[in-house]
Parts: sequence; structure tokens; C-alpha cells
Amino acid sequence: MHKLGTIREFRTEHYRVVVEALEEFDVDLSFDDDGSVSKDLDNGNLIVFCAHAYVEHMPTGKVIGEDYLGNCIYKSFDDFVDHRECGKQNRKWAKQGKDGCCGSYFSQMISEAIGEAREHAKELSKLQLRSA
Repeated sequence: MHKLGTIREFRTEHYRVVVEALEEFDVDLSFDDDGSVSKDLDNGNLIVFCAHAYVEHMPTGKVIGEDYLGNCIYKSFDDFVDHRECGKQNRKWAKQGKDGCCGSYFSQMISEAIGEAREHAKELSKLQLRSA
């Protein structure tokens, strides 16, 4: 897949977490009853991409956790990174004593990739290596 750009990247001591936009080859516009989404994609008002979140173990360069979400259609990559607005809304509701949770594909993808990486690291730590 062709990489369109990096949406977010951060590092810890041993890991690199990346969310990138990849070219989407299987665009589904079945919901676009009036053709407005297709028109906005054609004229550049919207972009479509496949989001890929992954965790890389930097000492080895191995990807140990990842998640994909296809058919992302947004005005920009920044619009996909909506976790800040969701967090703001959740804090507002909590302050008012209301239940409810605004979710975010972006933050959920990072959580999924990190969760998979943690499971992978846990399994690796259980391995006993024998000397030859």
C-alpha cells in the first residue's frame, strides 16, 4: 500500500507508535445516496484513506502490534484525530453529572495496537531460551 502521510507518531524508550494514512483501494460509497460524498472526494474537499496504527519495537525494528481501519473519509487527517474534541466533550458531560461517552476511531486504534503489543511482549517474556 502506498503511504499518504503520517497522522501521528510518538516514542517511548523502546517503542515507536505510529498512525499513518495509506492509500485506500476499496472505497465504499454505498451510503452516498445523493452523490455529495463522491463529489467532495473528486473536488478535494474530502480525502479517503486506510488508517494504520502500529507499535514498533525500536531495538529490533519489528512491528509487534497493529490495527487497520479502512474507508476513512474526512476533510483532513486532523479531523480524523478527533480524540481531543471527544475528551473535551466527555469532561463536560462528567462535570454536569451526565453519563455518555464520545468515542474516537483514532484513539481506539492506538489502544488496540498497544494492547496487541503488550500481549506480544508478555508472550515473548515467557519464552525460555536454551543454549545449544
